[in-house]
Amino acid sequence: MEPIYWNCTIAHSITAFSYFGIPIVIGVFFTKTKATIPSQFWLAFFLSGGFVLFCGFHHFLAIFEPYMAVSLLHLAVLDVMAFISLSALLYLTPTSYQIVKAIAKSQEDTRELQRSQQMQQLFLDHGPFAAYIKDEQSRVLYYNQELQSRFSVDSQEWLGKTDSEFLPDPEEARWVMENDRVVLKTLRPLKLIEQVKIPGNNQPCYWLSFKFPFSDYATGAYRIGGISIDITESIEAQRSLTDLNRQLEEKTLELEAKKRELIYLSDMTDMLYSCESEDEVYQVVALTCSKLFPNMSGCVYIIANSKNYVQINSIWGDERSSKEIFSLSECWALRRGKLNLLSPRNTGLICSHLIEPVSGAHLCVPLFRQGEVVGVLHIYTPEQISPEVQQTSEIIARTLGIALNNLSIKQRLTHDSLRDGMTQLFNQSYMQSITEQRLAEAERSGQPLSIIFLDIDNFKSYNSRYGHVTANIVLQGLAKLLLKSIRSFDIACRWGGEEFVIVMPNMTLETLRKRVEQLRLDIEQMQLKDGDQILQSITASFGIAVSEPGITVKDYSESSKSSDA
Repeated sequence: MEPIYWNCTIAHSITAFSYFGIPIVIGVFFTKTKATIPSQFWLAFFLSGGFVLFCGFHHFLAIFEPYMAVSLLHLAVLDVMAFISLSALLYLTPTSYQIVKAIAKSQEDTRELQRSQQMQQLFLDHGPFAAYIKDEQSRVLYYNQELQSRFSVDSQEWLGKTDSEFLPDPEEARWVMENDRVVLKTLRPLKLIEQVKIPGNNQPCYWLSFKFPFSDYATGAYRIGGISIDITESIEAQRSLTDLNRQLEEKTLELEAKKRELIYLSDMTDMLYSCESEDEVYQVVALTCSKLFPNMSGCVYIIANSKNYVQINSIWGDERSSKEIFSLSECWALRRGKLNLLSPRNTGLICSHLIEPVSGAHLCVPLFRQGEVVGVLHIYTPEQISPEVQQTSEIIARTLGIALNNLSIKQRLTHDSLRDGMTQLFNQSYMQSITEQRLAEAERSGQPLSIIFLDIDNFKSYNSRYGHVTANIVLQGLAKLLLKSIRSFDIACRWGGEEFVIVMPNMTLETLRKRVEQLRLDIEQMQLKDGDQILQSITASFGIAVSEPGITVKDYSESSKSSDA
């Protein structure tokens, strides 16, 4: 019986150990995995656990009573075990379907989780972006297929390495790792643009990177997740757009400058058209140059009437870099009749009229009138003189030449319209307008204005005796005498035929009478010749008048005619 006894004892011991070990193992499993039991299965769990424990107690007690009658303790354990097992059976029978359904749902959730993980993996691996995961030392733990294809590496080549170990540019790798440290230090997402070249391509490659920290629940360590998108084309397009905008701004500024230049040139043309003298013309040109070339200095030179030298007429700017007077031979533009440029980039001919030491840029542009050089436009700047400035200066020179021609024509027409063609004295029209002006001046200043009206005696018979040609010689001789006899500011006019008028401001009546008497004697003593023929002398009758307040030219002329000398 001994073998049977020990066999029974060992069997009961192993069974009891197993029953006690099962709840312990399950408890350790739940503790390690932190798993939880659904609330609807708590009672079933406790009943099953109690059944297992009491089964263990049953076999544990059976070790000591293999041949003995059943003890009261053993009997109580058997009764409780029977009750618990029956209760567990009765409870589990109606809930078995729910348990099976829960197990099936758990398995479906597991499969769905696996499918979701697979989809995430496919998304990361096949997405058109670079995805990666790094540890706290910036060692690569994962990178997707986009990175593998862009950098021509396999799926294992970068694992466990830092950026400095596989990126071609050490400086770029340092900045990437510095950005990783910022993410770990702040534990905040970081959005930035990183420049990382691709091997085999020297052109810069720009990536829009989103880096974020997260915790690895398995180890508790922090990880760096990142997604980078290649935006090189967008950056290049933006740069191209920026360059286009800059070029557009430059073109806009150029157009505005051209617009201002056209306005200045147009204003210059209008002012030149209104000029009454050459000095005004040159002053207008200097004023226009000061507007067109505000950062430059210059002057306008004109050739003296003697043609022996050139002298300054008008200037603009603060710096003087040329002599005020020099000979024509000292300027290459005057010698050659064409533009002469001297600048650091254009080592041209150095004009002798430049003040030593010669520096900066100098431009000499000849000025023409009717094909003849009349002066030179000189421009100076410490920097360069652009082709646009040269072109503008040539336009100014041509416009100046046209203005001088127009002024010459205008002056000639004005002279012809104000002068008597035969005697070159002022005509009746000019005498009326200038006398009105002189009367207004005399009334304002309180000074008298005197007038002499002169008529050659018996000029018709003189004309009949000698003829019109000889009579004209007499009229011209008398005009010369009048010009010699009057003051520089007196005005002598031919009123018509043999009648003449002299306007003499600021002269009293007594002085006027003396002047008229002297003029009468000079006319009588005037010797007239037609070639070798001595002509008969002439005499003249005079009328005089002195201005009074409110008198008009008409009243003035009538009063002078009525007072014969």
